[in-house]
Amino acid sequence: MLLLTDQAGCPFAGRVWPWDRLLMRLHGFRLDRDLAGGASPEASVELALRAELLVRPRHRRELARSIVRLTTAPRSPYGGRPPVAVCRDRVRECEDEFGELIDRLQTAGPVPARGVAKACQLVADASGPLYRRSSRGDLPAMVRDAADALLISTR
Repeated sequence: MLLLTDQAGCPFAGRVWPWDRLLMRLHGFRLDRDLAGGASPEASVELALRAELLVRPRHRRELARSIVRLTTAPRSPYGGRPPVAVCRDRVRECEDEFGELIDRLQTAGPVPARGVAKACQLVADASGPLYRRSSRGDLPAMVRDAADALLISTR
């Protein structure tokens, strides 16, 4: 059972079925996009399950390791090319921002699912500025935004 909210914002208990977990895995990219955009994790069973997965310490550690590999591996042992074509000059420009993002992903305490979703989107979006020179996105601002979204608001 999950605690969800209806359209009016009233809480209710939602049942989790096995296919809900399957759908959450299949729709991961879309759910990450929705969560990164500010969708409430309590809005649906899929969003709640995805948010629950994203904030797990193990998932955050794996994501941090992926970011480290993307930002530090200069060459592949297979033919001298990097395993994934990232824009190395852009990565170098925001080295400090990536360091902060990695640190916040590895923090021991709870973090908002929105921040982890933003970090996932940054890494998974093949059309974004991390991978495509033609992307007009501001990579340092996007990395800072993901890192800042990992902070728990005290308001």
